[in-house]
Amino acid sequence: MIQKTFRILLAPLIAVAAFCACERQIDFDYPPADMSVVFDGQISNEGVDVRISHTRPIGTKGKGEPVGDAQVWIADDEGKEEQLVYDDSRGCFTSATGLVGIPGHTYQMRAIVDGRQFEATSTMQGAAVVDTVYFRWIKAMSVKLYFYYVKGRDPRVNERQYALCRLMRGDELFRWTYRSGRGNVNGIFEYDIVCSTQKEMDDGIDEDGKIPLMEGDSISLELLTFDRPAWEFYQSLSSSERTTANPVTNIKGGAQGIFMAANITRPGTIVFNKEKAFNER
Repeated sequence: MIQKTFRILLAPLIAVAAFCACERQIDFDYPPADMSVVFDGQISNEGVDVRISHTRPIGTKGKGEPVGDAQVWIADDEGKEEQLVYDDSRGCFTSATGLVGIPGHTYQMRAIVDGRQFEATSTMQGAAVVDTVYFRWIKAMSVKLYFYYVKGRDPRVNERQYALCRLMRGDELFRWTYRSGRGNVNGIFEYDIVCSTQKEMDDGIDEDGKIPLMEGDSISLELLTFDRPAWEFYQSLSSSERTTANPVTNIKGGAQGIFMAANITRPGTIVFNKEKAFNER
């Protein structure tokens, strides 16, 4: 069973805008837009998790409501197919038989939502090996930056590897970043994941309610290896946070989102202590 922290929540695909003047609020009449179907699907060495929702109309708040009345199947390249069941407590479709992904296999997700058919395929990669994790810091100009550092080995030395790094603080996503493996030498990777600046720690919770890295925080890493289409999705997802464009998708049929086969490595939890963080530069 995949834990609720397993999946990263997709960024909203349609932005919500509020416009204010100095003296009075200006109301806009937005043209109606058809709702799109959004997938956040994954098969991994830990199980299956497919979340389906609709985009929100412009001018509304909150997350899109999960869709529980769809039909979803997972098939592999050996001809095996399983229809997923909906877990209402988690708001996702999952396997009733404990289905897990196998490296080297290609998986197809097929779904019928609102009478429309969607599908996507993804090939599962080998697992990365993590050798070292710790916190480190550097001082750039007058800014003191704290990083989560991870060093390890790619599953295949002579092939480009694509990865997603998720830092979890307890059950909540804290930071995430993607890597293409372009600079890896002899299959060795070293990733620095920015956590917080000293000023952010001193200031505490910001005006958006975000909590910086704090003394005593327990941080765990989820390192996912996957194929290039999944990497392209996360690359464009990162860019879409600064633009109005939707992320690229591997879902056929007119939906948004991603379905991927991922191999997950979990090197364990470490506790942040400023006094024990390394200064290597």
